[in-house]
Amino acid sequence: MDKNSFLIYLDYQEQFELLTDEQAGQLIKAIIKYEKTGEITELDGITKMAFSFIKTQLDRDREKYNKRCEKNRENAKKGGRPKKEEKQKDNSESEKTERF
Repeated sequence: MDKNSFLIYLDYQEQFELLTDEQAGQLIKAIIKYEKTGEITELDGITKMAFSFIKTQLDRDREKYNKRCEKNRENAKKGGRPKKEEKQKDNSESEKTERF
């Protein structure tokens, strides 16, 4: 199953604030393209620098996600969590207590 989302951290605001609106638009498009295809878009100097900071975090997040998926696959092969045993009907009624 392909990943269809990614995180944008509020910490990125600092990089975005250094850019014009046009550069910020190019940056967000470059981020989406990178997350979707792995391709790096050609960007101008400051936009490229902002992208490099964000790319590092995207790569860390993807690695963490892939490790979690692998662990989940391994757990699924084990059959998942054991099912709870059903109590027999005779023993299923709990002891009632009187109210005061």
